[in-house]
Amino acid sequence: MSATPSGDPGKDNPLNPPKQQTMIYICGECHAENEIKARDPIRCRECGYRIMYKKRTRRCILLLMLCMPTWIYMNSISTS
Repeated sequence: MSATPSGDPGKDNPLNPPKQQTMIYICGECHAENEIKARDPIRCRECGYRIMYKKRTRRCILLLMLCMPTWIYMNSISTS
């Protein structure tokens, strides 16, 4: 057996992302959440409005929470 992980095409791993990943968009008119795939038309399923906004992810907030104590510590050292 090899020590490297196998790239099973059927398994869900970071090297092989799913083909049809759905993203959540928010309608600019009625504010309804819509799941839209890559080739789906950009249109609200509730009202038909065509201006959609991508929903923010919470990943960057987690990153800031993890990095913030280090950033505060480094700034306190540099100002001393």
